[in-house]
Amino acid sequence: MLSSPFIRREAARAAEDAEHARVVAKRFALLRTRVLREMRNRDWKTLAVVPLTLGAGGSFVSVNLALALARQPHTHVVLADMDLARPSIAGQLGIPGCDPISAALAAGRALDELAPVIEEVPNLRVIAPAQAEDEAAEILQDEALAAGMARLARNSATHALVLMDMAPLLGEDEALAALPLADALLLVADGRRGTAADMVQAERLLVGMPPVMGIILNKSDD
Repeated sequence: MLSSPFIRREAARAAEDAEHARVVAKRFALLRTRVLREMRNRDWKTLAVVPLTLGAGGSFVSVNLALALARQPHTHVVLADMDLARPSIAGQLGIPGCDPISAALAAGRALDELAPVIEEVPNLRVIAPAQAEDEAAEILQDEALAAGMARLARNSATHALVLMDMAPLLGEDEALAALPLADALLLVADGRRGTAADMVQAERLLVGMPPVMGIILNKSDD
């Protein structure tokens, strides 16, 4: 079990700025409700949070959505940092990162061995590699990883979800390599710098990929 300084800081901030905390909590509670309804209705277990571009805020959405989901009494969540070339979840949560996923797979270890429980939110477990992986796209396409992710979803609690924080979709191949691991996708677009051309390109790349549950317009002033 690990303790997260980030979660403790957010709790302290909520006490100091209740209005800001209420707005953020309301937005992610609404997103949580939609995600839970869709995932349970369709018997989906794994959701990929996919930023369209670097800096769109995919990890911000992943962390806050995972926390919102895990605060449901009977919903267990595994948050997995699948941006293997640029892992950030351990740093965001302020927790020690785990061993490289490639090393765990090579040793025949189950992925849930890399996923400690977070003390402040006991329904949340996190796979957060401490360092970047070489050849991230190749690792994400490895059959051993696909089998490990399938076992992770299958062996988790009955009301469990695996939330994958992904690399940017545009301009790189890591996200495309990992998308088939998911049952559904949640796209995150930059509400300030994103363009219509980004969406057109994303639509082309997502042909034949898992269904898109929705698009989050992050950093928007609306």
